[in-house]
Amino acid sequence: MRVAMMAALAGAITFAGPAFALDKVTFGTNWVADPEAGGYYQALVDGTYAKYGLDVTVIPGGPQTNGALMLLFGRIDFFMGGDLIGDFMSAESQLPLVAVAADFQKSPQILMSHPDVGLDKWEDLPKANSIYLGAGSINTFYAWLRLVYGFEDEAVRPYNFNSAPFIQNKTSIQQGYVTSEPYEIEKQGGFKPNIFLLADNGYGTYATTIETRADLIKDHPDVVQRFVDALMNDDRCDARACF
Repeated sequence: MRVAMMAALAGAITFAGPAFALDKVTFGTNWVADPEAGGYYQALVDGTYAKYGLDVTVIPGGPQTNGALMLLFGRIDFFMGGDLIGDFMSAESQLPLVAVAADFQKSPQILMSHPDVGLDKWEDLPKANSIYLGAGSINTFYAWLRLVYGFEDEAVRPYNFNSAPFIQNKTSIQQGYVTSEPYEIEKQGGFKPNIFLLADNGYGTYATTIETRADLIKDHPDVVQRFVDALMNDDRCDARACF
């Protein structure tokens, strides 16, 4: 009798479970897990992805990973991209990568300089003796800076996400995100850097795009739409900005 009751209870629990399987989706970020991408991880914890019928695996990026290549060769389904210049380059190369959403309507990309050393205005910045840039910046926003404002390649130095060289070199400038590097500079260097938002100086592009492949859009448009809807859930704003 007792065994029969347990069996019946187990059957009731099974019957009450989900009526359908969640669609498995793999999403790669372009950097290691950090507060700026916290919403993507929070959506796992609070069930937002599941609410839209998705079983999402988030794969963090890092300095040695290339999420765009992983997306191109089918290792992931979605990728947290940069800005629209990358999409223009993909289109020019006829790569089947498509931006289906953007978390930021205005790019948070900045340049920073030390105060009171002659680099306090935007027009002063090309005079910096060193410009610390990440590898991915050379052919994106720095190409625009070269073309529009006359920045030169000779001053470029590698930025490996360590701001110590910039802190020590008072006549240098460094790239960053307005939501991140300025706070680290103030904490580590003991001064508030000058902040120059590229978007305020003509760099008009969406940022933190959500990329996928053309074949996924064609074969599974509902999955693509539900993933975008989950990230842009009205109750949560967007995954990146509201957490």
